[in-house]
Amino acid sequence: ETLQTTGYTGASTATGPVAGFDPVLISLIRRSMPQLIAYDIAGVQPMTGPTGLIFAMRTNYGSERDPNASGYDEAAVIVADAMGNVHDTNSKAHKYFKEKYGELPKLPDGLRWGEAITLFKFSKGNYEEVLKKWIKYPEPYTFSDEELSVGCMYAQGTLQLTYDEKTQNWQAGKLMGLASYADEEWLATQPFIANIIEDEEGNIVDFMIPGTQVYPEITYKADFRRKSNVAGIYQREQVRLTTMLAKYVKQLTGLDKICCSGGSFLNCNANEAIIKSGLFEECYFTPPADDSGIPLGAAFYGKHYLNKWGPIENNPFMSPYFGKTYTKNDIVKDLQKYIKEEEGDFFDFNHITYFNTREERDQYITKLLLENKPIGLLQGGSETGPRALGNRSILANPTLDDMKDRINRVIKKREGFRPFAPMVIKDEQEVYFEMNGDIPYMNQVVQVKPEYRSKLKAVTHVDGTARVQTVFKHSMMYKLLEEFKKHSGFPILLNTSFNVKDKTMVLTPKDAIDTFFDTEMDLLVMGNYVIYKK
Repeated sequence: ETLQTTGYTGASTATGPVAGFDPVLISLIRRSMPQLIAYDIAGVQPMTGPTGLIFAMRTNYGSERDPNASGYDEAAVIVADAMGNVHDTNSKAHKYFKEKYGELPKLPDGLRWGEAITLFKFSKGNYEEVLKKWIKYPEPYTFSDEELSVGCMYAQGTLQLTYDEKTQNWQAGKLMGLASYADEEWLATQPFIANIIEDEEGNIVDFMIPGTQVYPEITYKADFRRKSNVAGIYQREQVRLTTMLAKYVKQLTGLDKICCSGGSFLNCNANEAIIKSGLFEECYFTPPADDSGIPLGAAFYGKHYLNKWGPIENNPFMSPYFGKTYTKNDIVKDLQKYIKEEEGDFFDFNHITYFNTREERDQYITKLLLENKPIGLLQGGSETGPRALGNRSILANPTLDDMKDRINRVIKKREGFRPFAPMVIKDEQEVYFEMNGDIPYMNQVVQVKPEYRSKLKAVTHVDGTARVQTVFKHSMMYKLLEEFKKHSGFPILLNTSFNVKDKTMVLTPKDAIDTFFDTEMDLLVMGNYVIYKK
């Protein structure tokens, strides 16, 4: 263990289980309130074991067919986000931390140590923590030389360049989209942020991520060119640091498979860089990589712990669609309520059709898509995590030049530089994209093949990439993609989350109806009901 100037790094070889998770509100309060309120006033922590450990368990435990766990017998695991649990008496993880680490170096009043980065070596019945890096809490968003986590570094850039005064919010997805417009030649002249220390043989010895702000005079109020250039620095550093962590955990574990979890691994470019590094034979990225997936880790661990780490018999397939499924009666009830509130004017401007079969429905949807009508779709259970995977999606024709701008402007109501993702059937994904295997959860970027970039403009980002979703035959979306291909030649649709700027993804039929009529969307599909604006 070494005490650094501004941070603290500890490694432990202690192994064993952690039990006693508390059924609290998990991270919902942490995500809806500033962390200072959540930790210090509400006292909310997800469980009595540390967040980093639960993130790691989420990636590793589960059957081979389970999308929310890797199914590997053993794997190196990286957990990286803004911050996990705080090591103090107010934390529900305090007992665990105290037994494992003792008392960490004393800090001035008001400061505590918080989990920044954790690296593990995992097997089915055991785990070994090979590195733990601590940073000071509260996070130093004052842009000082204090050490940061990977997630805090990226959050600082996001705050600096994408802050919204109206909502007092800043979104990492905006920074990632903005960074693609950076001038690559200028970017190559800029220094790195973090200091990565290697020995003479190229082995990583340590690393330090300072909180020093990059070009502090360039803020969210600056012009697009300057903002995108600085965003490029933060994004380059995100990719550099996560790739470094992959190299470091390989060095410390010697394993050929890796699992990655924590909010930092919602960064699709960074995930793709780890795959292309060639460090590992297999790579797994948790679909709900951020705090929304914490309950999965606790559940997986509890299941295997209670089973004494033996094989799980008849382990059911767990899809990423954990949300509630709404019935035909639920849809009719919300539709009737909305129609009643319109006091008789509804059918003057809208038309409702019910299709007896999904095949008939998909044929009708395809006809409207080919007429360049964006569609809102609610079907099955809602997705866990931040990605829309076809059950709460806005769909559109990906071949139109202006479709990206149109959806950003009049439907999503957000910045025009934000990209959209393509969903494509598995059988033909390699025809259009430079794939490195299947990507069912939209958590990696790949290159669009040059000959198709001009034909798929609505889903090709400015740097020639796309955040692809692989669609399998058992998916509810597969038949619609096949139907669209019959008439367009492309088994691909533009897919984005069913929401508007600064609002969460729709969940219920009522949410879908409200969003539909609040935008210039042409068609709303809920189950087999279709509402079409005349």
